[in-house]
Amino acid sequence: MDDSTVRRIRLAAAVLALVVAGIHLLHPSHGGHALVVYAAAGYLGDPRPLLFTLGGFALVFGVLLGYNGFAGRRLYLAGVLVVLPFFAGYAAWHTLLDHGSFWPYIEAHGTHDENPIPVVLAHLRVERLALVSKVAELGVLACLVTLYRTDQQR
Repeated sequence: MDDSTVRRIRLAAAVLALVVAGIHLLHPSHGGHALVVYAAAGYLGDPRPLLFTLGGFALVFGVLLGYNGFAGRRLYLAGVLVVLPFFAGYAAWHTLLDHGSFWPYIEAHGTHDENPIPVVLAHLRVERLALVSKVAELGVLACLVTLYRTDQQR
């Protein structure tokens, strides 16, 4: 793969990572604002604001590292390790984790015993912001895996 193609893939990865970070940091009910509200109340009523905020800042930090010349296999792998839990966590939250019923303040919804694929697709049809996020996350993952494999061959 030539250098201009690698640069374009890096740019696409950075833009998509910033989209994912923005969605997670600014999410209306699970982003940084919710974390501040929970912190002011003195308890964490839902784990998602903490995870969304930490993951969002990790992506921004990764983009800044890449911009400042620290791109390489370790950075690409770290990006995958940040984005993959967002993607898998969404599916797990709505199926296996039954909307967080393990958490003391969250009530169960009863979807944990259903087929996970239709459950996740039904949620994505309703939650447009989540759909945009999942598409961007898939794009970031594809770019980072491509960059990781390309960097190995160079």
